[in-house]
Amino acid sequence: MSERVFLTMLSSRRKLQLAASFAFLLLIAVVGVGCNGFFVDPILQTITVGPTGVGILVGKTQQMTAIGTYDDGSQKNITGSTGTTWTTNDQTISSVTSGGLVTGVGAGNATVTATQGVATGSASITVSLNGVTSITVTPSSQSVSATGGVPFCLVATATPGGDISTLNSTTWAFTNSTTNLPVTGITKTNTGCTTGQAWSIGTLSPTPPITVNVTASAPSGTGGTVTSPSGVTVNITP
Repeated sequence: MSERVFLTMLSSRRKLQLAASFAFLLLIAVVGVGCNGFFVDPILQTITVGPTGVGILVGKTQQMTAIGTYDDGSQKNITGSTGTTWTTNDQTISSVTSGGLVTGVGAGNATVTATQGVATGSASITVSLNGVTSITVTPSSQSVSATGGVPFCLVATATPGGDISTLNSTTWAFTNSTTNLPVTGITKTNTGCTTGQAWSIGTLSPTPPITVNVTASAPSGTGGTVTSPSGVTVNITP
């Protein structure tokens, strides 16, 4: 075989190798582009906001967290992610930043919500007064029927702060005026009062007639508790 023929065959073989390598790379590129349809970003399904039921004082803050759950089962912290929107249902009670930082504005209960796309999640918060020095319960006395089915109303007014009757941080106590022991069968209800907290009468223990002393308590903001003076009574007839 002449040297010229040998070189020609060698050159042809290299051309074939280069052509094969190019074709292989082209095939990989085509397959990669075609497979893009099989590898899509997971879709956000739900958002869990926490902590829920947390209590803060007016002027204080609470960092909320939003955890997104996707259709592939994965989870991701989306608290400060682009596209996550934070809102509060009552800006007179709380404000919230774009990063989920809640500030107590006024006493009350509010709902903080995180939204991204069509997914949304919420958590409840209670804002309490800071520095309560006294609480007054009104009316000072009233009479109600145990079997009338009509709720009775009580208003707890804090200084400073105003009406704290329906706050989760406000606790109420009902005691027998004769024995000073707790009275059971009086429960909160959401209807029957335009102001203050409505109460319904169930199966009382002890049974009526009975005179019940009422007090309301709330955190002072300094680690203690402020309780209204005794002397507010509810006379419950049979």
